[in-house]
Amino acid sequence: MAQTLFDPMSAKKFPESVTLWDRKTFTEQDPQEAFAPMIVSLLPLAFFLAFAPQATTVTTTTTTVRRDADPLVDTSANGKARVNFNAGVIKATGSGALPAPGVASNDAQARLMALGAAKADALRNLAMMVSSVQVTSETRVKNFQTESDTVETRLEAVLRNARVLREEFKDGIATVTVEMPLYGDNSVAEAVYPEILPEIPARSDWEGPREPAVALPPATIPRPLPPLAREPGLTPESDSGPFTSVIVDCRGLNIEAAMAPKLMDDAGNEVYGTVRVSADYAIAVGIVGYPRSMSEAIRSKRAGSHPLIVRATGAGDKHRFNPTIARSDAERILSANARDHFLERTSVVFLVDPLK
Repeated sequence: MAQTLFDPMSAKKFPESVTLWDRKTFTEQDPQEAFAPMIVSLLPLAFFLAFAPQATTVTTTTTTVRRDADPLVDTSANGKARVNFNAGVIKATGSGALPAPGVASNDAQARLMALGAAKADALRNLAMMVSSVQVTSETRVKNFQTESDTVETRLEAVLRNARVLREEFKDGIATVTVEMPLYGDNSVAEAVYPEILPEIPARSDWEGPREPAVALPPATIPRPLPPLAREPGLTPESDSGPFTSVIVDCRGLNIEAAMAPKLMDDAGNEVYGTVRVSADYAIAVGIVGYPRSMSEAIRSKRAGSHPLIVRATGAGDKHRFNPTIARSDAERILSANARDHFLERTSVVFLVDPLK
């Protein structure tokens, strides 16, 4: 009987020129004019949250987020929004100025109008970041939005449930920071994964896990974990397991994060990426962890107590989302997995370069 597989790369590809966003909208113009027709489905959300009338001016923040002050930063969009694939969270910041004199009836109303405009700006920046999130090596969330009204509707609902982290008011400028999950309930994965993960049939010759065996790290990290006293090296051939996971050391290769990457051998054969799990399972935790230090990798719940550590040799695609490993390491991983089933539990970690 044929196995049910998750093959993200089989998702339809679209030209990179196809985009939901009009790049001209992200300028200093008035926000009421900045929303392009191509994002019309998000207009009701933005206007509902904006208390300010037409005369209110919204000023977008341009200060780059400090890496050391915000360890969640993974990919930043001009300091306005950022995504962390390992913690599974997307954050965005927006700002709004006080309305012109005479527009508000009192100071309290003026502050509310500025905060409303800041929240609408933050949600717009969040939506822009979500749209640019990499799904596979060749597709982003925006490709699925353009192709599927269902995905667009799901994402609109997810954005509406974005959580407000902070509201600040200083020197006449309101700043609002919002957050939404990459995985789990009301997440980007919940909107996108069902489009690329097939239904698991009732009868199958392979019985995958029903409950996630791994867990995401906390969304709020006070500071980076301290370095290990002694960093573990590659797993020696003499160590035959059993193994709880595989850690692929990709440092120095500029491997980038994606929601549905693949692990290939140096002959072009797939080792991991076609995952035999339900959409609900993948939505809960994703299929790969992306720590940026060995401290995070070795201590993560996804890695478990005894990971098999191998070294990546390069990238299997021009955009550097799919790492490659030696054929001998690929055979070792597949042989160990036949006994330990860590790939089926999505217990896979790509250790990538630290932030610069």
